[in-house]
Amino acid sequence: MSIEVAVDARPRTTLLGVLAVCSAVGVGTVYFPQALLPSVAASLHVPLSSAALVVTAPQAGYAVGILTVVPLGDTGAQRRLLTTLFASVAVFAIAAAAAPSLPVLVIASFLMGCATVASPVIGPYVAGMTGSRRLGSINSILLSVGIPGMILSRAIAGFLGEEYSWRYAYLGAAVLALVCAAVAWTRLPVPVHVEPAEFPQYLRRPLDQLRLRSGLRRSAFYQACTFAGFTGTWATLVLVLQDSFGLGAGALGWISLVAIATMAVVPWTGRIVDRRTPDAVTAWILVGTIAAAVFMLGAYAGGALGLTLLVAGVLVLDVSMQSGMVANVTRIYQLDPGRRSAMNTAYMVCAYSAGSLGSWTAVRLYHALGWWTVPTFVATLATLALLRLVLTPDTSGRGLVVRV
Repeated sequence: MSIEVAVDARPRTTLLGVLAVCSAVGVGTVYFPQALLPSVAASLHVPLSSAALVVTAPQAGYAVGILTVVPLGDTGAQRRLLTTLFASVAVFAIAAAAAPSLPVLVIASFLMGCATVASPVIGPYVAGMTGSRRLGSINSILLSVGIPGMILSRAIAGFLGEEYSWRYAYLGAAVLALVCAAVAWTRLPVPVHVEPAEFPQYLRRPLDQLRLRSGLRRSAFYQACTFAGFTGTWATLVLVLQDSFGLGAGALGWISLVAIATMAVVPWTGRIVDRRTPDAVTAWILVGTIAAAVFMLGAYAGGALGLTLLVAGVLVLDVSMQSGMVANVTRIYQLDPGRRSAMNTAYMVCAYSAGSLGSWTAVRLYHALGWWTVPTFVATLATLALLRLVLTPDTSGRGLVVRV
């Protein structure tokens, strides 16, 4: 069943903009701890390998939140749901800022991650406000606005962690979440109909959709592979900058700004997905991910050349991951408009569970064997996804199409 909301044509553009900004805040809340590893480790007197849990915990919590909360988006109660989620983020972020020890910080970060699921709630909601022929373009707009959320969150968190305290980053996240809670309650329209939420039934829906829909499984696998490599890279990037180039956490924020170029590429990707097929775009994305890994190995050149190659690789990886998200989400939104939240749940749980595992694995690979293992990890996962795409093409009519 597709739930419609009372949205007049005139304020629709403004509403889309408001939702996109709120989505960006939610995305940034998941990613900003990546810039805080050194400052958290130093402040709480724990090794970096243990402090890495501060990065893994919100990603694991995000996966849990997607699994248990996002399916409720199919009820049509997005206004109340988003307000509650953002208010909860603020509470847990304040608890993280006041954490006296690493275990308390990890628990608060996990709970914060559980509540930071605004983006996967907003995505299907916005898709229901637009025509099916523009799904790729709309998805790309949401992701394009989310990119500054990731970039600025890392940049600001890295600056605060290096110059002041990592606790200020969590307090800032709490303030932004409270603003978004107020905006969601006052700006989102009252739904025409809210479907009763039988919670066990809604928890089963994502698994049922994953079992029944090969297109959903395909999207989930592709994104799991690329996202695990992406999060693993960002979890270790601050370490290689420190160890190989003598740069602090603030440099991570500046490198994040290079990814602004992704904002120009992703909308273009969305238009291509609308004209062609998700698989056609995914093939090039996976090749780009492998190329990014090769660039990142160039860090071993050292000096300005090594840093330039590393930054180039991070940029290509960022473009590939975000473009892949557009293609994969568009594929699943085409399947069944009435089950978009359930399918988005299954897709995002797979992606963020893989992302959490990717961060954990990459940090340990780095400490055990060095930086070369991280780009190798990225390339291996992308190769597995590319092999599946080539060997098991999509035969549903939305698969890989080559046009000449």
